Amino acid sequence: MSAWTRRAALVQLGGAIGALALGCGRRSSAPTKPPAVHDAPPPGDDAFADLVGLCDGISPPDVAQWSAHRDAVRARMRELDVGAVVLEPGASMTYLGGPAWHRSERPLLLVLPREGPPTILCPAFERRTVQERVGDHEIAVWREHEDPFTRLGEVFAGLRTAKIAVDPTMRSFIARGLERAWPKASFVADDPVGACRLHKTPAEIVRLRRANEATQKAIAAVQRMVVVGTPQAQVGAWIEQALVAAGLGDPWVLALVGPNASFPHGTADARDVQPGDPVLIDTGASLFGYRSDITRTFVVGEPSAALRRAWDAAALAQRAALAAIRPGATTGSVDAAARAVMAEAGFGADDRYFTHRLGHGIGLEVHEPPYLVGQGTVVLAAGMTMSDEPGIYVPGEFGVRHEDIVLVTADGAEVFGELGAPRLS
Repeated sequence: MSAWTRRAALVQLGGAIGALALGCGRRSSAPTKPPAVHDAPPPGDDAFADLVGLCDGISPPDVAQWSAHRDAVRARMRELDVGAVVLEPGASMTYLGGPAWHRSERPLLLVLPREGPPTILCPAFERRTVQERVGDHEIAVWREHEDPFTRLGEVFAGLRTAKIAVDPTMRSFIARGLERAWPKASFVADDPVGACRLHKTPAEIVRLRRANEATQKAIAAVQRMVVVGTPQAQVGAWIEQALVAAGLGDPWVLALVGPNASFPHGTADARDVQPGDPVLIDTGASLFGYRSDITRTFVVGEPSAALRRAWDAAALAQRAALAAIRPGATTGSVDAAARAVMAEAGFGADDRYFTHRLGHGIGLEVHEPPYLVGQGTVVLAAGMTMSDEPGIYVPGEFGVRHEDIVLVTADGAEVFGELGAPRLS
């Protein structure tokens, strides 16, 4: 097994482990106290009527956008002297206009040569389905009794000695197959597609902004419905309904009540809302493939002094990080700005209470580069989008997290929607 194949296997393992880990226009003034939720009548059938139409007028990606993405990737390929990019199904394939597809034991690959049309290699019996889902790609097939990688080598014989970049998340058996297809090729770790996906186009920014604005409004609608006695599961169910009403798809929800909120990514324990409980809602959905990810923490009734102090510290840390986000800043310096506020508030600059990184990139995936993590060296640039989500977690007592999505602009940062938890009248 070559060093490159071993790297592919390690990427698989790292991706599985990473999946378990965490993930401006106006700048708001400093927070005062957690907003409280008061008694409200049970929701009616029209509880989310105000959300309907929030995503109207936003256009899906089209052939012209996918072609522009491919042009940008090819420009990067020329800089790296890469002859082709090979992708498995996933966000990068979608970015280049390939089909939305699942990964299985049957290889389906997108090959983007530096010159010439993109080609999908797929099982022969799937050809018509793939054809329905792609625009201007050519399609090559392999039959069940054939070796798909032998077929790949035949279709792209001109790549026998080329430099080939591959999907960083590629599975090891695919990596080994590519080495059989092109035994004299050199496989490189550079990721031309990922480098382009870091910088969102204006059309992508429009979708991300609207998706996150709509998600904020969905949470606010549900927040008004939560009262003492509301089951934790009911909060999650309402959020899903609200996101769909707003015009978003593929919703996911993490709704945590009381001490359960001290688990950053949840617990199996159930709880009904009690007086003074924090309610942490972390949720998101998709608008034509572009993702939202918003967290709000609010309190039902009167918060304890400790909870109020943590809520304020996390909110101030979020604002400090926002002020640090600008072109030329490093990801590590932004994380450090938030932790400095935590330390000043008495929660330390380490990971005792603020247990995860400050944030992650977002686009066609909820979690993608760049990652706002301690010691991070990635330099921010205009067009990057990321979460700003400091949290404080006290096991067995409470958890607080404030999360918004931020765009790096030419001279600072823009929040998609409103920064921080919404105030209630």
